[in-house]
Amino acid sequence: MTESEEKVLLLSFARRGEEEMIRQAMSALRGELPEAEVAAVGTPISAPVLRALGVERVIVYGERRGAREVVRQTQRHRPAAAGIVYGGPEFSGHLKLELLAWLSGARRIYRFRPDGTASSTGKLGIVCSICGKALGAAVRLVAGVVVCAAAFCCLRAAQLLAGGHRASRA
Repeated sequence: MTESEEKVLLLSFARRGEEEMIRQAMSALRGELPEAEVAAVGTPISAPVLRALGVERVIVYGERRGAREVVRQTQRHRPAAAGIVYGGPEFSGHLKLELLAWLSGARRIYRFRPDGTASSTGKLGIVCSICGKALGAAVRLVAGVVVCAAAFCCLRAAQLLAGGHRASRA
C-alpha cells in the first residue's frame, strides 16, 4: 500500500448482534472509498470478528495498550474518513467513539444509525456533538453530587435531632 492511498477508520463497540450494522457500514464506506484500507479499533475479543467482516487492520485496545496508545495509532493511520457505528437510538451515547474519530484527524466522519442509514458530518459537527454530550455528562455528575450532598445533610440533621453525634444505637 502506498502512502497516497486513502484510509478509513471504523469505530464501533462491536458488541454481539452488531455484526450486520458493521457489515452495512463497511459496505457504505467501500462504496465511498473503494480502494481504501479499513482499520478499526477493537478489543482482543472483537478483533477476530472485525477481521472476519473485512477490516484489514485492527488497532487493539487492551492487552497493555491504553487510550493514549490507541489515539496515537489512529493518528498514525491518517484516515481520510472515519465511520462511527451507533448501536443505540439515533446518535445517542458513543462519546468515546466520537472523540476518537475527531482525534484521528479524519476529514470526513460518517455516522451510521442502527437502521443502516448514514449521514456525513464535518469536524465542527462532531465537535458540537462531543461538547453537547460532555456537557450533559457534566450536568448529570453535578446533579449526582448535589443529591448525595443533600442526602448526607438530611442524614446528619436526623442524627443531630435524634440526640447528637454521640447518640447510642439501641
